Amino acid sequence: MFSNLRKSNMKPITHHQIDEQTLEVVRTTRKNSIALKTRAGKVVILVPKHYSNRQLTKVLSSSQAWLSQSLQQLEQRLVSQPNPAKFKGEWGETFEFLGQHVTLVCADRGGRNFKQPSHVCILERQCLVNEALQTHSQRGTAIETFMIQTANEYLAEKLPHYANQIGVRYHSVKVKGYKSRWGSCHPEGRLQFNWRLWQAPPWVIEYVMVHELCHLVHLNHSKAFWALVNQHYPKTAEAKLYIKQHGQRWISFLQP
Repeated sequence: MFSNLRKSNMKPITHHQIDEQTLEVVRTTRKNSIALKTRAGKVVILVPKHYSNRQLTKVLSSSQAWLSQSLQQLEQRLVSQPNPAKFKGEWGETFEFLGQHVTLVCADRGGRNFKQPSHVCILERQCLVNEALQTHSQRGTAIETFMIQTANEYLAEKLPHYANQIGVRYHSVKVKGYKSRWGSCHPEGRLQFNWRLWQAPPWVIEYVMVHELCHLVHLNHSKAFWALVNQHYPKTAEAKLYIKQHGQRWISFLQP
Protein backbone atom coordinates (compact mmCIF):
# COMPACT_ATOMS: atom_id res chain seq x y z
CA MET A 1 0.00 0.00 0.00
CA PHE A 2 1.18 3.50 -0.89
CA SER A 3 4.22 2.02 -2.71
CA ASN A 4 4.06 4.73 -5.37
CA LEU A 5 4.09 7.39 -2.65
CA ARG A 6 7.09 5.88 -0.86
CA LYS A 7 9.11 5.76 -4.06
CA SER A 8 8.58 9.47 -4.66
CA ASN A 9 8.84 10.42 -0.94
CA MET A 10 5.47 12.13 -1.23
CA LYS A 11 2.98 12.25 1.62
CA PRO A 12 -0.50 10.89 0.88
CA ILE A 13 -3.12 13.53 0.09
CA THR A 14 -5.17 13.92 3.26
CA HIS A 15 -7.43 16.90 2.45
CA HIS A 16 -9.10 18.46 -0.56
CA GLN A 17 -10.81 21.84 -0.95
CA ILE A 18 -14.35 22.07 -2.32
CA ASP A 19 -15.54 25.65 -2.68
CA GLU A 20 -14.62 27.28 0.66
CA GLN A 21 -14.52 24.01 2.60
CA THR A 22 -11.55 21.73 3.16
CA LEU A 23 -12.64 18.10 3.52
CA GLU A 24 -10.71 15.13 4.84
CA VAL A 25 -9.71 12.50 2.27
CA VAL A 26 -10.27 8.96 3.56
CA ARG A 27 -8.77 6.00 1.68
CA THR A 28 -11.01 2.93 1.55
CA THR A 29 -11.41 -0.37 -0.31
CA ARG A 30 -13.47 1.35 -3.02
CA LYS A 31 -12.39 0.13 -6.48
CA ASN A 32 -12.46 2.98 -8.99
CA SER A 33 -14.70 5.80 -7.75
CA ILE A 34 -14.85 8.58 -5.19
CA ALA A 35 -17.76 9.54 -2.97
CA LEU A 36 -18.88 12.03 -0.33
CA LYS A 37 -20.10 10.53 2.95
CA THR A 38 -20.78 11.68 6.49
CA ARG A 39 -18.64 10.15 9.21
CA ALA A 40 -18.76 11.13 12.87
CA GLY A 41 -20.92 14.10 12.01
CA LYS A 42 -18.66 15.53 9.29
CA VAL A 43 -18.43 15.18 5.51
CA VAL A 44 -15.42 13.31 4.10
CA ILE A 45 -14.26 12.24 0.64
CA LEU A 46 -13.87 8.48 0.22
CA VAL A 47 -11.26 7.48 -2.37
CA PRO A 48 -9.70 4.17 -3.52
CA LYS A 49 -6.69 3.38 -1.35
CA HIS A 50 -4.62 2.19 -4.34
CA TYR A 51 -4.67 5.64 -6.04
CA SER A 52 -1.33 7.41 -6.22
CA ASN A 53 -1.17 11.15 -5.51
CA ARG A 54 -1.04 11.79 -9.23
CA GLN A 55 -4.12 9.66 -9.95
CA LEU A 56 -6.05 11.14 -7.05
CA THR A 57 -5.18 14.72 -7.97
CA LYS A 58 -6.38 14.11 -11.52
CA VAL A 59 -9.66 12.51 -10.41
CA LEU A 60 -10.42 15.17 -7.82
CA SER A 61 -9.66 17.96 -10.28
CA SER A 62 -11.87 16.52 -13.01
CA SER A 63 -14.68 15.89 -10.49
CA GLN A 64 -14.65 19.34 -8.86
CA ALA A 65 -18.01 20.47 -10.26
CA TRP A 66 -19.66 17.20 -9.25
CA LEU A 67 -18.09 17.35 -5.79
CA SER A 68 -19.35 20.91 -5.29
CA GLN A 69 -22.90 20.01 -6.31
CA SER A 70 -22.87 16.81 -4.24
CA LEU A 71 -21.60 18.67 -1.17
CA GLN A 72 -24.41 21.23 -1.42
CA GLN A 73 -27.01 18.48 -1.77
CA LEU A 74 -25.58 16.53 1.16
CA GLU A 75 -25.53 19.61 3.39
CA GLN A 76 -29.14 20.38 2.47
CA ARG A 77 -30.15 16.84 3.40
CA LEU A 78 -28.33 17.14 6.72
CA VAL A 79 -30.12 20.42 7.44
CA SER A 80 -33.50 18.84 6.63
CA GLN A 81 -32.98 15.94 9.03
CA PRO A 82 -34.87 16.23 12.33
CA ASN A 83 -32.80 17.57 15.20
CA PRO A 84 -33.61 15.97 18.57
CA ALA A 85 -32.42 19.10 20.39
CA LYS A 86 -34.31 21.50 18.13
CA PHE A 87 -35.04 24.88 19.68
CA LYS A 88 -38.79 25.25 20.27
CA GLY A 89 -39.05 28.67 21.88
CA GLU A 90 -40.05 27.46 25.33
CA TRP A 91 -39.21 29.45 28.46
CA GLY A 92 -35.90 28.26 29.93
CA GLU A 93 -34.48 27.01 26.63
CA THR A 94 -31.09 28.27 25.49
CA PHE A 95 -29.62 29.33 22.17
CA GLU A 96 -26.44 31.07 21.04
CA PHE A 97 -26.00 34.79 20.49
CA LEU A 98 -22.61 36.23 19.51
CA GLY A 99 -20.86 33.12 20.79
CA GLN A 100 -22.59 32.92 24.18
CA HIS A 101 -25.46 30.77 25.38
CA VAL A 102 -28.47 32.81 26.46
CA THR A 103 -31.59 31.61 28.24
CA LEU A 104 -35.11 32.45 27.11
CA VAL A 105 -36.85 34.36 29.92
CA CYS A 106 -40.35 35.85 30.11
CA ALA A 107 -40.20 39.58 30.80
CA ASP A 108 -42.77 42.29 31.41
CA ARG A 109 -42.41 44.81 28.59
CA GLY A 110 -42.83 47.64 31.06
CA GLY A 111 -39.46 49.02 32.07
CA ARG A 112 -37.55 46.86 29.58
CA ASN A 113 -35.45 48.46 26.87
CA PHE A 114 -36.94 46.56 23.93
CA LYS A 115 -35.77 47.90 20.58
CA GLN A 116 -38.52 48.58 18.08
CA PRO A 117 -39.89 46.57 16.34
CA SER A 118 -38.37 43.77 18.45
CA HIS A 119 -39.92 42.26 21.55
CA VAL A 120 -36.53 40.89 22.58
CA CYS A 121 -33.42 42.13 24.36
CA ILE A 122 -30.27 40.35 25.56
CA LEU A 123 -29.10 41.16 29.07
CA GLU A 124 -26.57 39.27 31.18
CA ARG A 125 -26.85 36.03 29.16
CA GLN A 126 -30.62 36.15 29.30
CA CYS A 127 -32.85 36.57 26.27
CA LEU A 128 -35.72 38.64 27.66
CA VAL A 129 -38.87 38.19 25.59
CA ASN A 130 -42.04 40.23 25.94
CA GLU A 131 -44.56 38.29 28.03
CA ALA A 132 -47.26 39.21 25.49
CA LEU A 133 -45.77 36.66 23.09
CA GLN A 134 -47.66 33.59 24.21
CA THR A 135 -46.89 31.08 21.44
CA HIS A 136 -43.66 29.39 20.40
CA SER A 137 -44.12 30.74 16.87
CA GLN A 138 -44.43 34.32 18.10
CA ARG A 139 -41.27 34.01 20.19
CA GLY A 140 -39.35 32.44 17.31
CA THR A 141 -40.40 35.24 14.97
CA ALA A 142 -39.42 37.85 17.58
CA ILE A 143 -35.98 36.27 18.05
CA GLU A 144 -35.44 36.18 14.28
CA THR A 145 -36.42 39.86 14.01
CA PHE A 146 -34.01 40.72 16.81
CA MET A 147 -31.18 38.75 15.18
CA ILE A 148 -31.76 40.45 11.82
CA GLN A 149 -31.77 43.84 13.51
CA THR A 150 -28.54 42.99 15.35
CA ALA A 151 -26.92 41.75 12.12
CA ASN A 152 -27.81 44.94 10.23
CA GLU A 153 -26.36 47.11 13.00
CA TYR A 154 -23.22 44.98 13.19
CA LEU A 155 -22.67 45.09 9.43
CA ALA A 156 -23.22 48.84 9.30
CA GLU A 157 -20.46 49.26 11.89
CA LYS A 158 -17.90 46.68 10.75
CA LEU A 159 -18.29 46.19 7.00
CA PRO A 160 -16.98 49.64 5.90
CA HIS A 161 -13.78 49.06 7.89
CA TYR A 162 -12.98 45.79 6.13
CA ALA A 163 -14.05 47.12 2.72
CA ASN A 164 -11.61 50.02 3.09
CA GLN A 165 -8.89 47.66 4.30
CA ILE A 166 -9.33 45.36 1.28
CA GLY A 167 -9.86 48.28 -1.11
CA VAL A 168 -13.30 47.34 -2.46
CA ARG A 169 -16.71 48.95 -2.67
CA TYR A 170 -20.07 47.26 -2.24
CA HIS A 171 -23.41 48.68 -3.37
CA SER A 172 -25.93 47.06 -1.03
CA VAL A 173 -26.15 44.77 1.99
CA LYS A 174 -29.07 42.53 2.89
CA VAL A 175 -29.64 40.16 5.79
CA LYS A 176 -31.79 37.12 5.06
CA GLY A 177 -32.25 33.49 6.05
CA TYR A 178 -30.23 30.90 4.13
CA LYS A 179 -30.62 27.15 4.57
CA SER A 180 -27.07 26.10 3.72
CA ARG A 181 -24.75 29.12 3.43
CA TRP A 182 -23.55 32.05 5.50
CA GLY A 183 -23.31 34.73 2.86
CA SER A 184 -23.15 35.54 -0.83
CA CYS A 185 -21.58 38.13 -3.10
CA HIS A 186 -22.90 39.18 -6.50
CA PRO A 187 -20.67 40.67 -9.21
CA GLU A 188 -22.48 44.01 -9.15
CA GLY A 189 -21.59 44.50 -5.48
CA ARG A 190 -24.63 43.08 -3.66
CA LEU A 191 -23.71 41.39 -0.39
CA GLN A 192 -26.06 39.13 1.53
CA PHE A 193 -25.59 37.52 4.94
CA ASN A 194 -27.42 34.84 6.88
CA TRP A 195 -28.88 36.20 10.14
CA ARG A 196 -28.21 32.81 11.78
CA LEU A 197 -24.50 33.63 11.60
CA TRP A 198 -25.02 35.98 14.56
CA GLN A 199 -25.09 32.95 16.82
CA ALA A 200 -21.33 32.73 16.18
CA PRO A 201 -18.58 34.59 18.05
CA PRO A 202 -17.77 38.03 16.54
CA TRP A 203 -14.38 36.89 15.21
CA VAL A 204 -16.10 34.17 13.16
CA ILE A 205 -18.69 36.63 11.84
CA GLU A 206 -15.92 38.96 10.73
CA TYR A 207 -14.20 36.15 8.83
CA VAL A 208 -17.39 35.64 6.80
CA MET A 209 -17.57 39.39 6.16
CA VAL A 210 -13.99 39.43 4.84
CA HIS A 211 -14.67 36.27 2.81
CA GLU A 212 -17.59 37.86 0.96
CA LEU A 213 -15.81 41.18 0.45
CA CYS A 214 -12.84 39.37 -1.11
CA HIS A 215 -15.24 37.94 -3.69
CA LEU A 216 -15.51 41.49 -5.05
CA VAL A 217 -11.90 40.96 -6.18
CA HIS A 218 -12.01 37.24 -7.03
CA LEU A 219 -15.41 35.73 -7.91
CA ASN A 220 -14.14 32.20 -7.23
CA HIS A 221 -12.31 30.16 -4.61
CA SER A 222 -8.93 30.18 -6.31
CA LYS A 223 -5.56 30.26 -4.57
CA ALA A 224 -5.46 34.00 -5.20
CA PHE A 225 -8.82 34.40 -3.45
CA TRP A 226 -7.72 32.48 -0.36
CA ALA A 227 -4.43 34.35 -0.25
CA LEU A 228 -6.37 37.61 -0.17
CA VAL A 229 -8.70 36.36 2.57
CA ASN A 230 -5.77 35.21 4.70
CA GLN A 231 -3.97 38.48 4.12
CA HIS A 232 -6.84 40.49 5.55
CA TYR A 233 -8.03 37.96 8.11
CA PRO A 234 -5.18 35.90 9.62
CA LYS A 235 -7.57 33.76 11.71
CA THR A 236 -9.23 32.34 8.58
CA ALA A 237 -8.21 28.72 9.27
CA GLU A 238 -9.46 28.89 12.86
CA ALA A 239 -12.77 30.45 11.76
CA LYS A 240 -13.33 27.82 9.06
CA LEU A 241 -12.71 25.05 11.58
CA TYR A 242 -15.06 26.66 14.10
CA ILE A 243 -17.82 26.89 11.50
CA LYS A 244 -17.24 23.26 10.52
CA GLN A 245 -17.61 22.23 14.16
CA HIS A 246 -20.65 24.35 15.05
CA GLY A 247 -22.24 25.49 11.80
CA GLN A 248 -24.72 22.63 11.47
CA ARG A 249 -26.28 23.58 14.80
CA TRP A 250 -26.50 27.25 13.86
CA ILE A 251 -27.92 26.64 10.40
CA SER A 252 -30.74 24.50 11.82
CA PHE A 253 -31.78 27.16 14.36
CA LEU A 254 -35.44 28.17 13.86
CA GLN A 255 -35.67 26.24 10.62
CA PRO A 256 -39.26 25.20 9.82
